Amino acid sequence: MSGGLSHHADVRFLAECSPALVERNADEFRRLRELLVQVEEPALRAERHTHWHSEGSETYRSRLTDARELVTHMAEAFDKAASALHAYALALATAMSHYGNGTRSERALASLIATKGVAITKVAQEAEPMRQWEDMRATTGVLDFLAEVTLDVDDIRDEANRLHDDAGGSFHLARTVEREAREACVHALKQAYELMPALRIRGGERPDLYAAMADLRREGEEARTSPLTHLPGGAPKREVHGTVGDTYMSPELKDIRTRIAGLPQGEDMYWNPPEGDAEKARWISRNKEVLRAAAEHAGLPEELVAGIAWNEISGQPGYADDVTDHLRRAAAFPLSPLTPENLPHRLGGVPDQTSFGPIAIQLRRGAEVLGYDPEHLTDAQRDLVEESLQDHRQNAFIAAGHLARIKAETAYADVPADQLTGAQMREIAARYNGGPYWESRKAQNYGDDFTDGLGQVKEAMR
Repeated sequence: MSGGLSHHADVRFLAECSPALVERNADEFRRLRELLVQVEEPALRAERHTHWHSEGSETYRSRLTDARELVTHMAEAFDKAASALHAYALALATAMSHYGNGTRSERALASLIATKGVAITKVAQEAEPMRQWEDMRATTGVLDFLAEVTLDVDDIRDEANRLHDDAGGSFHLARTVEREAREACVHALKQAYELMPALRIRGGERPDLYAAMADLRREGEEARTSPLTHLPGGAPKREVHGTVGDTYMSPELKDIRTRIAGLPQGEDMYWNPPEGDAEKARWISRNKEVLRAAAEHAGLPEELVAGIAWNEISGQPGYADDVTDHLRRAAAFPLSPLTPENLPHRLGGVPDQTSFGPIAIQLRRGAEVLGYDPEHLTDAQRDLVEESLQDHRQNAFIAAGHLARIKAETAYADVPADQLTGAQMREIAARYNGGPYWESRKAQNYGDDFTDGLGQVKEAMR
């Protein structure tokens, strides 16, 4: 858009971005660089104190020099990549701050527009507030004139224009900062890649590949004891799978179902939620083995997972989730006069953001934890994810997996589970409730409720 303004749609992707995850990747490159430096320094010392005499020893020296140069170039490449990602993480945080300013102005604009009426057509309902105002303030044809003849917007025009320009300007700043930083980062990463040396064989010799692989396996086993071979505080290392495409049951879901097969059945009150602290404590106590196993699997404190359960299990009964989901999907049908987002009260929302399970989690978030692509779920996959969320034992593992993903996006991603502070767990709870708006009053109140219930949660988990 000209004039230094952008729309929300241009920068909507920023809501899902995480500077902390970018910084975590930068940390990985820094760690690799330090590993290479540790390899390089002993080799340099050995070369300085070695006297070379025979033709064979000269060949060995030549190969050692090649290896040292290889390590030096790789260390330089990893250092450059780390610096590039660190700079992008800082810029991304700035862009997200501008994005937050834009969304606040946009919400204020939406509230102001709502004082003049409600969007009637589905197209108008789906339009973002900036575009709604652009259409309201400029009659572009006979049909527009007839549709807007009853709207008198002159008394809000100045304030609406200000909010429109504030939102568009903030979105434009966010877009510009992120785009320029991304282009610089990609350029630096390409330079880092070009620094990586090609593996050359001196004199045309062919190495013994089987011996080389055996050496790599041996060195890998030895490296497992080095503190530089892993970041502290992460969950237990597991095989990582990509998104599963059209596969019906993902490896992650198979793993969860295998794990719960050996756990107690516990108590399922999804369709008739517990009421009051006494019933909630009973539910936590009767499901503590499942909650403990889910927390251990995700690399989290058990009181964090159980504390989120304490906040969630007394919510609306399961049939209410089913009704909400049904109505949202019906509204998404092309012939519906309403969009799902414009359904009244709590019914409004995107269909795949409907929450399911005793520990309420949005379907799209559950799909992500289970390794599915939430943007391309098949009907069978969606039904399977919903079914899994509604089972209290699978639900606990999925919720714990989502909490682990949230922790990985924070500045304390590498803090071990037994060292997480109460304030850090409270923040994770607020992020669980509020997502990108975790600093809102509603999400902060949720974090306070989490903290207030921890004493009873720990007692129930004994």
